[in-house]
Amino acid sequence: MAGLSSSPNRRAYGIAALLAAVLLWGSTFIITKLILQSIGPFALTFLRFFIGFLGLLPFALRQGFRPRLIFQPAFLLFGLTGIALFYSLQNLGLVYTSAGNASLIESSIPAVTALLSVWFLRERLPVWRWMGIGLSIAGVVLVSSSSPLGAGSLLGDALVFGAVLAFAVYTIQGRRLVLDHPPVVTTTASFGAGLLFLLPGLLWESTAAGLPHLGISGWAVLLYLGLGTSALPMFLWNYSLQSLNASEAALYTSLVPVAGLAFAVLFGEGVRLLQLLGGAMAIAGVWLGHHSASAVHSLQSDASSLQAAVRNERTL
Repeated sequence: MAGLSSSPNRRAYGIAALLAAVLLWGSTFIITKLILQSIGPFALTFLRFFIGFLGLLPFALRQGFRPRLIFQPAFLLFGLTGIALFYSLQNLGLVYTSAGNASLIESSIPAVTALLSVWFLRERLPVWRWMGIGLSIAGVVLVSSSSPLGAGSLLGDALVFGAVLAFAVYTIQGRRLVLDHPPVVTTTASFGAGLLFLLPGLLWESTAAGLPHLGISGWAVLLYLGLGTSALPMFLWNYSLQSLNASEAALYTSLVPVAGLAFAVLFGEGVRLLQLLGGAMAIAGVWLGHHSASAVHSLQSDASSLQAAVRNERTL
């Protein structure tokens, strides 16, 4: 009975970790767009995750992290997809397309992850989960409606969709890796591997455009991006995958644009009624998908309890 009662608590912690990660990620849109005016996308991504790697390293070493993990094929692929490709393609795409277009395209992360989960992890998604994904995507479309869709080029949109595919693969990998390693270890190893793949882009960008010149405020923003919106939320994301399915966790990414909208309002930007409606739809979609997962989890727990009771009765 103790094992059964701890499972809902573990799910609750996983959901709380996801919500915290979403809130932190939501703050990056407006900050990243501003700092890209004084630093290239590859330099920004490399420095952001180098700072995050240094911040995580002391905690990871206590949990069994060793540098050789970075060079294992599984972690090399983990760092390539979730760090190097996702953030580089996202930042590079923002140079060519609008933030609104990027938000619209990234709203497909739950659907793409769900399809890959069915394919690779053999997850069974209930109808309610698909409905929640659809409702969340529709909500994100409304949240992003203030940006003109024509402002983005085909190249920028394609780069952002490449980031979507990379993050979906990263989530699928994370679901498997966190079963064998503590979340802080998988996150730190992925940061280290990602930095290896980011290094060529950094060298090319530095040769072509020179080294970035940042003042105190610029380095303060990088410190926040590295620790507050990279190390901490990526750790929380991998932690949540210990207790939640990949498709369920991905559904929460629909709340990132909603959180981004809230931070934009805090920074003095206007908000439309249509965007508020979209935010409510995205939240409702996540609730719908989570409610279906909770119902299935409850039924599975009840079934396990019944089977255990039958076995005990047969033993008696």
